[in-house]
Amino acid sequence: MKKKLMPVVIGLGLLGLAGCGNGEEGSSDSGNGSGETEFGEVLSTSDAGDVTVDDVLNNLGTTQVAKQTFQLTLDQILQDKYSEEVDPAEIEEEVDAEIEQYGGEEQFEMLMAQQQPGMTADSYKQQRLSSTYHNLFFTEKFDISDEEALEGTVEGSHILISVDEESEDGLSEEEALEKAEELTADIEDGADFAEVATEESDDGSAADGGSLGLVSEGQMVEEFENALFDLEQGEMTSEPVKSEFGYHIIKRGDEEDIDDELETVKSQLINQKVQENPDQVLTFYQDLLEEYNVSFENEDIQSYIEEAYLSSESEEESGDGEEPSEEESSEAESDDESSSDEGTEEESNDEETSEENTDSEE
Repeated sequence: MKKKLMPVVIGLGLLGLAGCGNGEEGSSDSGNGSGETEFGEVLSTSDAGDVTVDDVLNNLGTTQVAKQTFQLTLDQILQDKYSEEVDPAEIEEEVDAEIEQYGGEEQFEMLMAQQQPGMTADSYKQQRLSSTYHNLFFTEKFDISDEEALEGTVEGSHILISVDEESEDGLSEEEALEKAEELTADIEDGADFAEVATEESDDGSAADGGSLGLVSEGQMVEEFENALFDLEQGEMTSEPVKSEFGYHIIKRGDEEDIDDELETVKSQLINQKVQENPDQVLTFYQDLLEEYNVSFENEDIQSYIEEAYLSSESEEESGDGEEPSEEESSEAESDDESSSDEGTEEESNDEETSEENTDSEE
């Protein structure tokens, strides 16, 4: 039984569902936004004949065309459904800011090419816009409460004193432990945790005063997680905690003013629910298509989409193992009886032949 194909890429940060293919498949610049091209029916002419849009689509194959058709249909529907909640210009500004952080468009596209071949800055912007619409759709369908999001999650900060005995400036294990103990004492005597983290921590979180934001169970190494989750709100470890990275001074946050981080956790939980409940996601799609009276005009495309996207695994399994009908059972029994009768007749004939041979020998 084949794995069901999931056609949507949700949020370069929320979901990456199979079926949208690699960057080349999903890298069209046209999409539902700007830059659309009217190709017409005939793309080229020559003495040898014409090349039409159908020729190109047939060259791509039904599977590829069906995937893109379903993807673009969903994008179009969700854009209409959430048009008042999404500002494409704002998303484009956010992406432009991200691109600048990576050193400009050329550098950004080089990095993207390593992850998704064929992805360009423009196609990334279009994908982000599409992802935003899908995020809203699944956020609405999988309603995650604040309480559910915070379950198994705490706010954490830390100061890492790493062990590096190979470097000249590095600390031995004893030196790292001693430094961590001294910093712990300084904080207990009134030093500001965030300031100490910024100045002394060897972790990238030092730039944020050691803040790790909301930490979910299973996200950190065992020693760190156990220590963090054992703390009360606002409490700090009284002794450094050793891990493979060095020695940590860990503090649990007050878990206030965490709205932005809470939304990130909710997105992660939604992603998890989508991955764990593919049949439910397919039901959401079916309902959406019915709501917008969607029909696929090409029979081959319709058949592929129904089989790949709109039939659940449970339906396939029940279809594979469904019991035969009464008529089929009766026919099967009749066939068995006929076979049995035929076998009996053959055995009878064999016995008669055997007796004749015996008489002949005598």
